[in-house]
Amino acid sequence: DEFSPHRHWLAELLLNECFAICSQSCEAIVNKSLHRLNHGNSSKDANAKQSVFRRRLQLSPKEISYHESIAYHSITIAYDLILRRHATDDRFQSKEGTSRVAGMFLSSVVHNSHTAVQWLSKLNPTHKVRQLWLLSVMYVLQEAPEVIIRKQFFSMCDGQMMSSESQLVRFIKVMKLCTTSFQAFTDPQFSSRMSAWLMQESFNTISACAIVLVDECFEILSSKPFERQRMTEGVLQLLLSIIAVPLSSVTQLRALGSVSQVLEKAGAACFLQAVGNNLQHWGRMLFALMNSKSLSVRSMSVDLIISLFGSVYKEGGCIAEVAQVFVTILPETVAREIALHSANGLIHTNGCVEKCMWPLRRALADVEDANPVDDDRVETTLLPFLRQFCRICQAIIDGVIVEIRLQGENCRIVDTHIKILSGNVRPYHENGVPLPTSWMFDADEESVFEAANFFSPETSPAQKIRWLMTLKRLHESKGQWVEAAETLILCARTVADAIPHIKNVWRPSKFAPWNSGKEAERVMIFANEYLEPFSLRNILESSSPKSDNSRPTIISFAKILTLVSKEAVSLYDKEKSMVSLAYSRLQDLLKIVMDTVEDHIFQSSGGQSRRWAKHQKQNTTEEIAALRKASASINELLTKLAERMHLIAGEDNSIWSAFSNQKKSSSAIETGATYVRVTLFGKKTTQIPGKYHNSNIFGLGGCAYM
Repeated sequence: DEFSPHRHWLAELLLNECFAICSQSCEAIVNKSLHRLNHGNSSKDANAKQSVFRRRLQLSPKEISYHESIAYHSITIAYDLILRRHATDDRFQSKEGTSRVAGMFLSSVVHNSHTAVQWLSKLNPTHKVRQLWLLSVMYVLQEAPEVIIRKQFFSMCDGQMMSSESQLVRFIKVMKLCTTSFQAFTDPQFSSRMSAWLMQESFNTISACAIVLVDECFEILSSKPFERQRMTEGVLQLLLSIIAVPLSSVTQLRALGSVSQVLEKAGAACFLQAVGNNLQHWGRMLFALMNSKSLSVRSMSVDLIISLFGSVYKEGGCIAEVAQVFVTILPETVAREIALHSANGLIHTNGCVEKCMWPLRRALADVEDANPVDDDRVETTLLPFLRQFCRICQAIIDGVIVEIRLQGENCRIVDTHIKILSGNVRPYHENGVPLPTSWMFDADEESVFEAANFFSPETSPAQKIRWLMTLKRLHESKGQWVEAAETLILCARTVADAIPHIKNVWRPSKFAPWNSGKEAERVMIFANEYLEPFSLRNILESSSPKSDNSRPTIISFAKILTLVSKEAVSLYDKEKSMVSLAYSRLQDLLKIVMDTVEDHIFQSSGGQSRRWAKHQKQNTTEEIAALRKASASINELLTKLAERMHLIAGEDNSIWSAFSNQKKSSSAIETGATYVRVTLFGKKTTQIPGKYHNSNIFGLGGCAYM
């Protein structure tokens, strides 16, 4: 009968009244707090800007305390006297009874929660009213039957828009408030066992609800693409905040399963659009989980990466952009894992540094071993790209370990001194740095160069420069001055090639959850140095210090160009008879820089509107001046090298004339560098370590110029 009350009408009526009273009291508290925050003690100015009705609603401190008391008592009645009393009643302790009680209150709790999310979000995460309210939400979501939850989500899909947001998006925000509030239970005033249990149960419940929500609502919202996109964004942000908290492997598996469900339902294009710039943070978390000691977590992370790359490749035919983002943030993740192990007292020597990354290396090998015969997500044409990605990741890990090695005896990881040199030690050259003989056969240079070669000057010049500078330091440690100088010339060419594409340059940003807390701050001080070295970051941000991931400017690139050119010449000078080589390299570099200057002047002067702002004209003038200054600096170096070449040529001619006048039939006179061609044949002996038995390195024969 339509005139008869529906089932559970009295319970819903009581709950609705309690939540309505609490919501209105919270609104009064929040509005007064914001008024004080915005206007301070200037009551005259505040009253002048407000309407007459607003002026009559000014609350005194006593009235605010009264509203806080009302809000607390109303939510206590709803949580303790209604929800909790029914949940602990001996008559409803069976599984069926518990589900029935939670289902009875589900509609009222969910509806009032997404209606009041605006005020709940402005309360402190540790506020008692907010915590009790959100505990009520967690209770009904955990205990209510899945059928009723699906029905509730279905009704929210067709619900009316509240302000500019749908009911579904607002409820996702409620679940996000749950994650932030329950993390506050990690405070020492709470029992550590209780806090861990509460966080784990709440995160498990949210992950399960995310799966149900996506499964139920994604197809329904197909006619509303904007709402579907907002729902996907909200769910992925929610799951990212869960995965970023270090919890049990069970919780991490459930969260990763929810992400896989979203990726399967939404597809790669919708997934990438939803994560946006947070894709780098997803890469950080996936790499961190791939280094987990739990085999199940590593396997699930590998499965998610394969699903992501497989979906991206099927829809777009290329995984280059996703791979570039992941590889860019990998050094920071590797350094963070090393720092966490060091903070826990697990790292004492360089060997410990290498061992702590074995799980990640094994996980990358599992990604590389993906077989299209066994896995329909992987196409045959995707395999070369996956293998290249995994090989680059292994090279990046090698590069981070090399950078730690280069610190020598001064290496400190999170205030812990690490013993780098062990075993037999000898210098590579006469005045070189002493290094262990066990590193003699290490292919460090090849790994670092492979890492640098992955990045293109058009999109990631900072990362390419960073690894080239590491390669230069590695050559310097072994006394290979010409190789170090050639590496700097590659740096200069990278900068020159990047200048026309500076608007396309992408730089990573910091991950906020990793940088919160005193212990995390100590760890991230070490890890951030490997995302972008401090010296390079200072130059890149010298002319644009507004944000951590601000795009580098042409002025900063011109400064780098000048510095590396001067240093390259100084390194060439450390070897004998390398003036002509240095002159040739700088001559080619100067030509590239001059062409870049001309192109930049042409692009700046042509096709601009008359209303072009003055500050833009000033910036362009400064950029052209900086490029011309760099060009003039390289030209000056060339002039000095030409003078030296002229003097050397004169000395050689005088020596040759003196010897020819004496008519001595002497052997060849050394006037420059001497090159010897050495050809090697045969197979490698057992004296070379087994792990280097690879046909790519003089396997059956080879040739080298010395």
